[in-house]
Amino acid sequence: MATILAFHAHPDDESVSTGVTLAKYADEGHRVVVVTATDGSAGEIHNYENPEELFPKLAEMRKEELEKSLDALGVKEYEWLGYKDSGMMGTEENNDPDCFWRQDYFGPVGKLVTEIRKYKPDVLITYDPFGGYGHPDHIQTHRVGTAAFFAAGDVDKFPLKDGEEVWIPERLYFNAWSKSRIQARRTQMYEAGILTEDEFNAFNPIGSDNEDIDVEIDGTKYIEHKINSMKAHRSQFKDDWWGFNIPVEFQKDFLGFENYILNQRPKARREAAYPWPLHSLAYSLLRENHSKL
Repeated sequence: MATILAFHAHPDDESVSTGVTLAKYADEGHRVVVVTATDGSAGEIHNYENPEELFPKLAEMRKEELEKSLDALGVKEYEWLGYKDSGMMGTEENNDPDCFWRQDYFGPVGKLVTEIRKYKPDVLITYDPFGGYGHPDHIQTHRVGTAAFFAAGDVDKFPLKDGEEVWIPERLYFNAWSKSRIQARRTQMYEAGILTEDEFNAFNPIGSDNEDIDVEIDGTKYIEHKINSMKAHRSQFKDDWWGFNIPVEFQKDFLGFENYILNQRPKARREAAYPWPLHSLAYSLLRENHSKL
């Protein structure tokens, strides 16, 4: 059996981006571990009266929700890197020197290296260079995750602690959204009357082209696990969110497939999909100014 470590930015990302994948492999007996970078404290609060009163304890709420989410997916092991949610660019949270986006890379990379050496995953999952949709914490998670994948084997930059062993996972996958699948499913929903014409036309497709995707996980068998996992994040998903209230066949089509880009790929395709060289000292490149993204 394999060990899979999924590195995510916020509580709820494990569900939205990799829910059926984690549920599938956990159910099949593989060891599945989730590492979350931030506390999710910069997000909105839904489904509660007087949400402003909850912000002081939002980080603790999000942790409790994550535990319930992982339970729904059958995941028993998780870790936190302990950083503050960075919010979106230009927000007050994003300017906080303690937020994830503002960290010196060697700090979070070192923390993730510790988790990699502890759990010894065969597979590491993180985001693509754009972080899926451009959130600063997702971009940072990609950078840190990619760097740590290689850095876990570098004892010069990251000396071994007591009881640690050098460990480099066999494979690094970037979670990706299939642009064509998203658009096709939205067309189906529009034709079925689930989306209005304005909602359909307002959508700007994001994601990856099919030729850049290496793996598609059919997790339709685990759609209930994913839906229950998302519902566990009650402060983040409105009770009447459309995804909870569409027919199961649409849920399976829209939420039941998850895609991944394999890091080890032919050179031409790798460079087209990934703007920085990938090598054992990749983290040195991650110190470049954020404005170069």
